[in-house]
Amino acid sequence: NISLSKKLAAELEKTIKRIKRAIAKKEEVIVFGDYDVDGISGAAILWETLTEAGAKALPYIPHRLDEGYGLSKIGIDNVLLKNPEIKLIVTVDNGIVASEAVEYANKKGLDIIITDHHVPSKNLPKAHAIVHTTKLCGAGVAWLLSQQLTINNSQLTKNHLELVALATIADLVPLTGANRILIKFGIEALRKTKRLGLLALIEETEIEKELIDIYEIGHVIAPRLNAMGRLEYAMDSLRLLCTKDF
Repeated sequence: NISLSKKLAAELEKTIKRIKRAIAKKEEVIVFGDYDVDGISGAAILWETLTEAGAKALPYIPHRLDEGYGLSKIGIDNVLLKNPEIKLIVTVDNGIVASEAVEYANKKGLDIIITDHHVPSKNLPKAHAIVHTTKLCGAGVAWLLSQQLTINNSQLTKNHLELVALATIADLVPLTGANRILIKFGIEALRKTKRLGLLALIEETEIEKELIDIYEIGHVIAPRLNAMGRLEYAMDSLRLLCTKDF
């Protein structure tokens, strides 16, 4: 269990109510991630959880060169171009300093929920809800939200701890407190993962799955997932994490 402040608990509750409304009204939801391992893993966690919960959810990773980091006007326009019916965007690993983009989205009739771990600016974005803590990585915050959704829906099955471990180590957050616990159980989950994309990556790198530890994650697996965002398009890494077929 991770202790929640009253403010964080209230924002989580507000977020879950909005997501439940989106599911009930069959609204399209975009999970807006980032192109590093943290953002990719967090987007995978939240997209899978929302989909399993019955949401019409799609993941979106901005293009590093064309759109830049985080929620932006061009990113919102590109999302709307492909998905004109969306009503809700949930950010992962970004958004806490995106006041201008959130204001732009609000004018477009979109609700924005921010999940992020970065240091906020003085004036917070006027989002529908802000799920924020600097104590976890971005994927850790997304996992926290997914766990709250799981508590509210007994049919959800995935715990995603292997993805939290990947992101926590790759993002170099302090391995203390909750992060240390997530790493311990996350590495155990990664050693037993059945994710086809991760299995293929592990096989390609010729590391032993049962012996994966912090070094193998930080120096072997994570750099390869990070590379797609620098070479081509980070959505390919997200597809690798989530694929159910080759």
